[in-house]
Amino acid sequence: MLRWRKELLEDLIRQSEQPMDGPVNPALSRWINKAKAYARDELNIEELKKRTRGNCCPDIEAGLVIDKKLNELDGLIKEGHQKFQAKGYRQPEINIIGNAVEQLKCDIWQRVSQVEGAGTICIHGIAGVGKTAIAAAINNQALSAPDELFDFVIWVSVSDLADLWRVQEDISAVIAEKLPADPNTVNRAGKLRAALTGKKKFLLILDSMWQGYSPCDIGIPELTGGRKLIVTSRLRSVLDSMGGNKPFVIKPLTNDDAWTLFKHELGTDNLSKLSSEILITRTKNAIQDLQGVPLAIKNLAQTLKNICQKNPRTPIDAEWKEELDCLSRSATFLENRNRELFSSLQSSYQNLRAETRPCYLFCALYPTAHPIETKELIDYWMWEGLLGSGTLTDMRSNGRRRLNELLDAGFLENASEVGEEVKVKMLNLIRDMALAVAGEQLFVQAGDTFPSGSAWPEAVVRASFMRNQLRALKLRGSYSFNSISTLLLQDNSFDMNHDSDFFDGMTNLKVLDLSHTNISSLPNSLSNLTNLRALLLRNCLNKLNDLPSLSNLKRLNVLDFSGTQLEQWPEGLQMLKNIRRLDLTQCKLDIFPASCVCDYRQLEELLMIGDINSSGCVWGSNKLRDWNEACVEWLPDLGHLAVLELVFLNASVFKSYMKSCPKSTDHYPHPATRFKFFVGGFHSAGVDSNLYENSITMIGDGSIVLPQGTLVLNLMKCKDDVTSLKMAGCFRDLTVLDVFEFDGLTYLLTLDMLHSLGNLRKIRVRRCKNMVGIIQPAEAKGTVISHSSLAELVLFDLKCLDSVCDRQVLNCKRLTRIEVWRCPLLGLPKLVGTGPIEIKGEREWWDTFQQRNPGIFEGYPIRFKEAPVPPEVSSSPRVISLDRRTPNYPIISSNHPPVLHQSAGIVDGAAESKLLRNVEKAIGKTAPHKVVDVAKTFIRLYDSVSRLPCPADRGIQEKLDLPVPKKDKKKKLDPPHYIMWFSSSLARSSKIITEIRTRNVPYL
Repeated sequence: MLRWRKELLEDLIRQSEQPMDGPVNPALSRWINKAKAYARDELNIEELKKRTRGNCCPDIEAGLVIDKKLNELDGLIKEGHQKFQAKGYRQPEINIIGNAVEQLKCDIWQRVSQVEGAGTICIHGIAGVGKTAIAAAINNQALSAPDELFDFVIWVSVSDLADLWRVQEDISAVIAEKLPADPNTVNRAGKLRAALTGKKKFLLILDSMWQGYSPCDIGIPELTGGRKLIVTSRLRSVLDSMGGNKPFVIKPLTNDDAWTLFKHELGTDNLSKLSSEILITRTKNAIQDLQGVPLAIKNLAQTLKNICQKNPRTPIDAEWKEELDCLSRSATFLENRNRELFSSLQSSYQNLRAETRPCYLFCALYPTAHPIETKELIDYWMWEGLLGSGTLTDMRSNGRRRLNELLDAGFLENASEVGEEVKVKMLNLIRDMALAVAGEQLFVQAGDTFPSGSAWPEAVVRASFMRNQLRALKLRGSYSFNSISTLLLQDNSFDMNHDSDFFDGMTNLKVLDLSHTNISSLPNSLSNLTNLRALLLRNCLNKLNDLPSLSNLKRLNVLDFSGTQLEQWPEGLQMLKNIRRLDLTQCKLDIFPASCVCDYRQLEELLMIGDINSSGCVWGSNKLRDWNEACVEWLPDLGHLAVLELVFLNASVFKSYMKSCPKSTDHYPHPATRFKFFVGGFHSAGVDSNLYENSITMIGDGSIVLPQGTLVLNLMKCKDDVTSLKMAGCFRDLTVLDVFEFDGLTYLLTLDMLHSLGNLRKIRVRRCKNMVGIIQPAEAKGTVISHSSLAELVLFDLKCLDSVCDRQVLNCKRLTRIEVWRCPLLGLPKLVGTGPIEIKGEREWWDTFQQRNPGIFEGYPIRFKEAPVPPEVSSSPRVISLDRRTPNYPIISSNHPPVLHQSAGIVDGAAESKLLRNVEKAIGKTAPHKVVDVAKTFIRLYDSVSRLPCPADRGIQEKLDLPVPKKDKKKKLDPPHYIMWFSSSLARSSKIITEIRTRNVPYL
């Protein structure tokens, strides 16, 4: 307390010595001399300690001495304020460089100088970006303003990490109002409020706030009648709690402004001492690496200026080159040459919650300026154990809170482009600070050669070699890294042999990422990673054909093969009882041991929407005859499922799944809170960004049961005989309805269906050749069709469509966009109760519509915009339908010639059909599951055939006929003989296909 009061006195002395307008105050000069002498002679803390030594009651003696000094100090400080009745104190001004920053200062002053309007002005920015400089400029401008604007300008530098009591004390010390020592901040706030109210019109500036409190709790009176409050902080949450409007954000300088600031701080004469243009270019690059942080740029300029002062007459190129080399070792430069900024960043780091700090340090594993996908980052934290325990959903929520804390503190910033998943990035200086704090615990290295074991720090906990040109995993020696828990190796080539014992010395490894590599095999020592929690092998370019047994990885929580082709399923899967996330999205997998899933009783996330050329991830039902693959009846036994992405054989199987789900009080419950379902097939778009969370894609059927929480419904490729939608279940959450090639429909929705979809926001209809209207008209003419949520209507390639709602009046108050392409007959309805609407489409259609309906939109803010058809609207995905009766066999839909279609014994197609009939005769009555592998081989072969146009050479077509093995009338040929015959037939067919492709046969 004594030391802090001494600092207040010294601060008051400094402010009193600053130049003021008007004559010199002799009383103030005498007080300054008196205060300086007292601070020098009477407040020697060490001398006070010595004075109490040897006393029989040193604690009592020390207490009496300190109380006496505190009273003397309080009296001296109060006297100083009485002698110095100024409007306020000027603050040291810092040069503000850059048009953007100068404009920001003008905008802030405009807000401050308005008598009416917002009373609280907030300024936000990262450490060293210039918040205090802007606030100081506003402070000094307010002091120079006419007296009628402000009676007092009060500047308060808030103590680091100050609590509410200390913030009140900081303000009271500046305004010379002694508050009671009462720990009750409410009482102190009342006393402070009364003191500030007496100041009438004031500008109060709280610089560098670390904790958020409401002005009322602090003791700041109502900000009206010319009272203003400016708050600066690195933390957005602090500013939000202070009650201000959108804060002014100070952004880093541009490269040009940064160079201008550097030259200004360095001086033209000193810059001319650099004789090498190459060295000047390196200096510019070094400044760019500081990413526009003014404090860092000034410190760099000061470093060069010091070199110039030491060598006033000699070239400084050599010394400056050495300093730039030091700068390239950024952590060293930040800590040793940039102490002020490093100290400031450390304060921000210490202000983070203890559990958030390791999450921040983890971010430094990513390369400089690398956009970081937040979903991936949070998952890393989770698998590392940084997010505590609980369900994956709970831990991800905790991770998002920590991510927001880092964003709030300025350690991360948004790096997402429009339409992208959420990404963040770290400024170089922020990353450098993390590396400096972590020390040897983080090992990050770039290059094309894997570092030898001797180059690794002994205490390394996390290592990252992502996004390099590494070719093989070789340590070149036997080493032990028992402390390492994370190894990130993604985005490398890895196309050479590896040390088989590479992982032997990493017994505590928890997270291993080998995604986006060319790896085709893994070292056998992978089997020894008994503490591994996450094995990530996403989007590996080569087929993984040599995987060691995973049976020893009993603690494995996540297994991710998404986008990777597997030659065979790894051994030991049945031993992984602790799997919580299994991701086979877009995995090229023909055979999946579905029975393993039943053993994963801890499973929370199951993602199995496979590749379009894969047939191993389809779910059927145990009610189907001869179905020996994954059954939906198993899923309810997995009681922890929260995320589910599956392909169901058909609508009947999906209904069986819904019936098997546990019952709840809600209508049509669903155990998974997030899901993506394909029913009856899947398409080439897979699970891309167009497939939203909680979406259902129905292929070949118009009958669907919507589970609770369904947001998006896609209906595709329905036959002509399906003339209406039959939707049951929970409609309340549906927001998007997308219909594609539903040829049997004449109207999309009835009025009753439309009204039941109360939250529907978007309707998109494409290529429905018989559709004449979107909403079936009511019997009574002139009916007003109302919907409170519909905002967007997209119509494409609907040749027969002539009306949205049979030209009845449409009242959709949220409707803002209508997009129309290739709908030549369409007439738009009369609109009432809507706001501004943008209509996009072809100019010819719009002109024709206006000629036919003059004045239909008169008085409404309608804007037409001519635009080409967006790719996402015009694209026609390749759709795979699944046969209803023999579920092992997929067929290719009407976009391509059918390959295999066994529906009531009917076979479609031309040359392929002939071959198929022969195959059917050969297989006879053999159960489908006994020849499933052969059938899948057949499918793959004729998938390639189907992409060839029909050959004009009928002789080649005839060659596709295969001989049928003769069956013994008394004995049916057993399956192995069928397989032998089938294999030889396929071999022959392959030669024929090659011949077709190489003979340059003319095609129709």
